[in-house]
Amino acid sequence: MNKISQPSKTRERSFRALLAATFAVVATAAFGQGKGETVRIQDYPGTAGLTMRVAIAKGYCENAGIKCQLQVIPSATLGIQAALAKSIEVAFASAETIVPAVMKGAKLKYVGNLYAKSPGEIIVGNHVAAANAGKPFPTWAKDLKGKKIGVTSRGSAVETGMRFILEKAGLTAEDVTWVAVGPPATTIQALAHGQIDFAFSYVPAGAMCEVTKQCKVVWRADTDPQPAEIFATNGAGIGMVLTQAYVDAHPHVVAALVKAARDADEFINDPANSEEVVKISESFFKFNMTDGNQLTRALVKRQIKIAAHDVRISRPAVKATIDFMLQTGQWDKGIDAAEFVDSRAP
Repeated sequence: MNKISQPSKTRERSFRALLAATFAVVATAAFGQGKGETVRIQDYPGTAGLTMRVAIAKGYCENAGIKCQLQVIPSATLGIQAALAKSIEVAFASAETIVPAVMKGAKLKYVGNLYAKSPGEIIVGNHVAAANAGKPFPTWAKDLKGKKIGVTSRGSAVETGMRFILEKAGLTAEDVTWVAVGPPATTIQALAHGQIDFAFSYVPAGAMCEVTKQCKVVWRADTDPQPAEIFATNGAGIGMVLTQAYVDAHPHVVAALVKAARDADEFINDPANSEEVVKISESFFKFNMTDGNQLTRALVKRQIKIAAHDVRISRPAVKATIDFMLQTGQWDKGIDAAEFVDSRAP
């Protein structure tokens, strides 16, 4: 019997490993390559949609074999409706928006994040003496008692989050006065004019406070570790949602979309590219305010710092989001993340 020397065996194993790796790369490239398909993607005012803007501007969609087109739709609910109506392929939505739609029978799949962090922020007007601002939770929340609290709309998920924070801090919903103030831009104005004292809003509210100096940030869901139930949702994100039918019929397009997003995120997360990212973002959307460019720059730099752009979906964070929805009564029935998170999603 012929014996193979140890060095020969080592070379053979190395060759096989190299061959396997080569096949894996080829297979991945083939699976992640489109055939010139046009993919219509929801864009959202602000900078949360940086990933696909960069993917288009830097040619990452084209490199992946697809043509990405952005369509501004100002809410996640409208985006999902547009995807179901086939007027776009990709909606921009969070798990909190996807779950109710799926539970009501919509066949949707979450294939990757466009913004990975929880966007909630609590801000306070300059006219308020928030003595506990900057202290750990729940101490800072004691300042909320007896105050007028702004929320996007009454009965919204934003109000639900604020009620949860009050309860965790030992307060009740009756300890404050609720005021519907709309999105961040109108929220800031309401604070500046003393119509409200605090507000539970979302990105870019905090950055708008810092740039305009009209208010201050008290709490951010993406960096403050308490309440733990909210912090645990980071990683569930806001991302690419497609119909089940489209995902099943075009798996190679979905893979190409994820590949383009991953390449764009790598570019965005390099601080050396921040000024170019600002220019790219503003070529798609500009804030209509005096300090609009400064606001875009502040948002981009902070999003790089907290790694907000990460195509990967954290399954534990998705579960934490579902648990939070159940705990706060936003939904009365559990759902397994696998029912709407695509098994191939990163």
